[in-house]
Amino acid sequence: MEKANIRKQDVYDSVLIAMLLALTGGFLDAYTYVLRGGVFATMQTGNMIMLVVKGIEFDWAYTWNYILPILSFALGVVFSEVLRDAMKKSPVKWQQYLLLIEIIILTVVAFIPNGKLNILATCLISIVASLQMNGFNKMKGHTFFSTMCTGNLSSCSVFLYRSIKNKDLSYLVKSLRYIAVIGLFVSGAFLGLMIFEFTKEYSLFVHCAILLICFCVLFFDRSEVEILPE
Repeated sequence: MEKANIRKQDVYDSVLIAMLLALTGGFLDAYTYVLRGGVFATMQTGNMIMLVVKGIEFDWAYTWNYILPILSFALGVVFSEVLRDAMKKSPVKWQQYLLLIEIIILTVVAFIPNGKLNILATCLISIVASLQMNGFNKMKGHTFFSTMCTGNLSSCSVFLYRSIKNKDLSYLVKSLRYIAVIGLFVSGAFLGLMIFEFTKEYSLFVHCAILLICFCVLFFDRSEVEILPE
């Protein structure tokens, strides 16, 4: 077994927060794709691919449906970094401010009617996704993504391999955490698909409720956590 380090774990770094946010990540992707014009708000790779496709088809007018969410995502990342620097001396965690901003934005989006203003809704959700991705990117000290599965699948596979190679159950536990995160991401998308027909745009209030739970959890103190080498 490889030697581990002990450090203080911030609550935003916890498995509980990672699980809850993974649930919301899948929910948001399904929401924008199903209810807001077939555009991804959280996965900018998909938007870039569709941008190229529409460009090749010379559908220049529709390319803005992909360009604007990409730019909005980048803007959200910059804003989160500015907020991080501004809140360094605040007694409240800067991630809590991010969650409150996300809740406010999503509440506004819930009241934007489906139709011509879908691009505005998608851009706002792209900002939310970038805030969440930049503010919550660790799970017990290891890289984590709440808005996509590719990176989590990679980490899951690496830890599974190390568990077998080193005959170390600690790595297996880490791999299982990522499997749970991926499962919750998919479950979030499934949950959305089940309720969108009935709740339409107001489905986002379910998402806001989960974010509010995360906000409350972040008031808890830090705890010690064992970090295994990467």
